[in-house]
Amino acid sequence: MAYYLKIFNVLFISTVKYFYTPFYAYMIGLDFWGTLVTMIVGGILGFCIYYYLSNIVIVSSRHLKPLLKTIIPSFIQYHYNRFKHKRKLKRLTKKKFTRRNRILVKISRTYGMYTIIILTPILISLVLGAFLLRKYYGDRHEAIPLMILSIAVEGAILVVGYWYLMGDL
Repeated sequence: MAYYLKIFNVLFISTVKYFYTPFYAYMIGLDFWGTLVTMIVGGILGFCIYYYLSNIVIVSSRHLKPLLKTIIPSFIQYHYNRFKHKRKLKRLTKKKFTRRNRILVKISRTYGMYTIIILTPILISLVLGAFLLRKYYGDRHEAIPLMILSIAVEGAILVVGYWYLMGDL
């Protein structure tokens, strides 16, 4: 396979699933520096594309909801309304906040964005991480630079780790 096709493959895979990219690059015979640079550029490019596309999805879903109510058959709407009513009754009888629940809510409000930023390149795909970041923390200006930094640092760690495990570093 030509070198530029290997670069394109690694770039494309790193835009979707970041964690498995160094292993794939090693398997197709891409060198260390090519993998490192291509993976980081692909991850950042993929995140930016998904981040701004998720805004389009979020905004358009607000406008499509009234249209869907006219298209969806009435029996499905009836079952959905029954489900919403049962869920509402269940929430009314739900247990009140305890001390433990208050602590968990405080932690998630304080560290929620940082948790998404740290876990997105490794455990969550970049698509889902970009969507969650845009939906819940789109108003915070430090979200995008921190995510780009996280992608770059974790990408370097992954590539060095894979190459070290394979014995080529």
